[in-house]
Amino acid sequence: MASVQVQIPANIPRSNQTISDNTLRIGLCYAGWLTLFFAAGWISKLLIPQVKALKSKEQMFWQLAIVRGVCGLLSLWAVYLFYVDKRLAVDYVFATTDESWTFVCVFLAFFIFEEVTLIYFDMKYGTFSKELHLHHFVSFVGFFTAAYYNNGHYFSAKIAVLEASTPFSCICWCLLKLKLENTKTWKINQWILIYVFHLRTVHELWTFYDIYQDWNNIKQNLPLVYTLNLCFGLGIVTFWLTPYWTYKKTVQFYQPTDWNAEVKGKKKDEVDKTS
Repeated sequence: MASVQVQIPANIPRSNQTISDNTLRIGLCYAGWLTLFFAAGWISKLLIPQVKALKSKEQMFWQLAIVRGVCGLLSLWAVYLFYVDKRLAVDYVFATTDESWTFVCVFLAFFIFEEVTLIYFDMKYGTFSKELHLHHFVSFVGFFTAAYYNNGHYFSAKIAVLEASTPFSCICWCLLKLKLENTKTWKINQWILIYVFHLRTVHELWTFYDIYQDWNNIKQNLPLVYTLNLCFGLGIVTFWLTPYWTYKKTVQFYQPTDWNAEVKGKKKDEVDKTS
């Protein structure tokens, strides 16, 4: 991959950082997510007796759920970057800031952690979630290319807003494991989750509109690999994964079920790990 060399107007905010400058930061962020993973398990077992009684597979997924939930909270940071800060919106392709670099590094490290951990999970327990692997791989490529080319931080931040559904999804699964699915807390959380998925669809279509509106700039100046990954990833999320997960979570409200548990007669690679 070669860096894009074009003349960038002076009024467009542009950080001079590169992925080489941030290698250590990405590594430290990865170590941070990994530390949170182990700390979540230790603290949960210490404070919640029911967690100790979970199967090994469920204990690991519990830890993953907590890490994902924390990452999902960072969607508020993404909202700040393009709703409050607004510097990235000056140019969808070239605008980058030192803060957006920190954001990209944190999320890039998260998706490296996610994919590595998910591969280990699948190898250890003989499962395979093609939806999650596809989602995480596309996300990794998106954040990696944003870092490599120092471009497209606007779309990285805007798409990260979709992680807003993750904390509610993780709470849903954790409450199921604690056998609290018949409580008002679980039902309220589930309804919020369903509505957030509906809002995701609006946000995804809005992102497509941004691409359409700025297509000439994107086509001419955004690296091809980034553009293809952006359109492909946004397409599968908008027209497949979000509708699929919205449907499953709606059904789950009326039939509280752990989708991760293997159902009799269901192949192992069909087990769905979407909380």
